[in-house]
Amino acid sequence: MPYATNADDASRVYFEDDGGEATPVVFLGGFLDPLELVQNAPIARALQALPEEFRLIYVDHRGHGRSDKPHDASAYAMPLRVADVVAVLDKLGIERAHFIGISWGGRLTFGIGEHAPERTRSLVIVGQQPYAIDPDGPLARVVGEAMAASREQGIAALVQAFEAIAGRYPDPVRDAYLASDAAAMRAAWISAMAEGAVSEDLGAWNVRCLICVAADDVDFFEQARRAAEEIPNAEFVAIEGTDHLGVDTARVDPFLPAVLRTLREAS
Repeated sequence: MPYATNADDASRVYFEDDGGEATPVVFLGGFLDPLELVQNAPIARALQALPEEFRLIYVDHRGHGRSDKPHDASAYAMPLRVADVVAVLDKLGIERAHFIGISWGGRLTFGIGEHAPERTRSLVIVGQQPYAIDPDGPLARVVGEAMAASREQGIAALVQAFEAIAGRYPDPVRDAYLASDAAAMRAAWISAMAEGAVSEDLGAWNVRCLICVAADDVDFFEQARRAAEEIPNAEFVAIEGTDHLGVDTARVDPFLPAVLRTLREAS
């Protein structure tokens, strides 16, 4: 099985690589998402149809899928999460890659821009913002309450909370979510809520960025648009007709042209 080892804390990171000599693109999925679900996201499917252009690499976040699952919140500090991804690049002998991060993975993608800009070609962030997370935001409040309930009810508390908003997930997705490690997810959430802003100076970034956010994302839309204004080489795209929980399965055609333009121009 393909694993990389984080040199900072020896955590093992699971990944899958389509291989080949095309331009590398690293996919980082959402909270609870193992990489198998990310591989089926519409944006991933769209790029899978272009193997002559893009070599796709999928990474299980720490706490997710087949990667290590520490239960201490300090293990989910952003520099460690970034180092996980850098370890995968080093394992594959890749100096620089494009990164596409969805939701939780978008937060990490912002972190890569801050902590490892020298390893980036471009950053595509879908459904996320780089500032401190507001614990009183509608979605953050739901997740926080579900995380507290998960101490007694397990990860089903969070899955049920999401389904109360988005409707019942298809069985394969639901089963994957219910297989998650509740203690690891709580630790990851506690860390994210405590970390504050990913960067104190987005205006100093010299990284090509595309920030795509659901038009109905009441938690992140305005902050994401603000980030696109602060980052010098950033573009903003609103994804119409969906909200935060629907962004990873949203139709890709409204924002695929911007994604392809970013990847091609920054390659």
